[in-house]
Amino acid sequence: MTTQDRPVVCVSYLAAAELWSVPKFPDPNHGAEILATEESIAADGPMTAAVLAALGVPTLLVANRIGNDDVGGRVGRWLQQHHVPTTAVVSTDVATPKIVVVADSRDTRTWFAHLPGVTDELRHSDLSSIGTASMVYLDAYQLIEAAAIRVIRASRVCGTELLVNLGGSPLSEALRVELAGYRNLIIQTNVDDESRSDVPAVTRRLLTETCARWVVVTAGAFGASAASRDRVVTTPAFRVQVRHTHCAGAAFSGGLVYGLRAGLPIERSLLLAAASGALRCTRHQNAPLPTLLELESVIASLARTSSN
Repeated sequence: MTTQDRPVVCVSYLAAAELWSVPKFPDPNHGAEILATEESIAADGPMTAAVLAALGVPTLLVANRIGNDDVGGRVGRWLQQHHVPTTAVVSTDVATPKIVVVADSRDTRTWFAHLPGVTDELRHSDLSSIGTASMVYLDAYQLIEAAAIRVIRASRVCGTELLVNLGGSPLSEALRVELAGYRNLIIQTNVDDESRSDVPAVTRRLLTETCARWVVVTAGAFGASAASRDRVVTTPAFRVQVRHTHCAGAAFSGGLVYGLRAGLPIERSLLLAAASGALRCTRHQNAPLPTLLELESVIASLARTSSN
């Protein structure tokens, strides 16, 4: 089996997501009108797997169980629609985890997660698939950190290339210890648009605290950067009509993993990632995810704009 035949294993929690749009967040003890609602998926791992599947990459989602309820049925249909194989099974013993994401007109987002038993399930998940993975994508949120540590250990034993998504959280001491000396490592995180000036400091800190080959930091509308110990590569954000920003970072991850797995230069991988994240923001939650041809078209449009 060649590297290109081996799947990317994505490890994260699996939950139904409901997206609410409000004009602005209310003051304490007050309310806000909901302007629109949409249904989607969480967390980033499932969306990253779906993006990779749309790009023709074999993938496997390692995640928790979902319930035999209406919400679980919706989650299951989403995975089937996007051709995402998963270890997650339907069970009558659990209720499907849920997350509500509330966004206002300034693209400020707040989320509320109901994930009963998920952390414990992930701590005992079957990680044998990592042994045949071409690459591992891991959501290392504080919420599921204990489970993430198991994945790091399993990936280290197999020597597998590992992308750790911090999701904007600082690198905890526990993760720093587990990642010490891991050289086949990429770390991805993000900062808010208004904190874009923090990107160099965030990058330096993560390069100092780990042996990562690349540290990738996204900054929303202000693009993204990838830094190693001797290079810094940047890409602008593509200008698109933003419909929402849910899982834009996950779509970015999918494009980045596609490029790195294919052995493309980091510059090209970043462009694919940025194009994937941008197109994710333009589409309805139930719309198909971008193909490679669509990503290449977006990148070509940037090249044409830059030459004018």
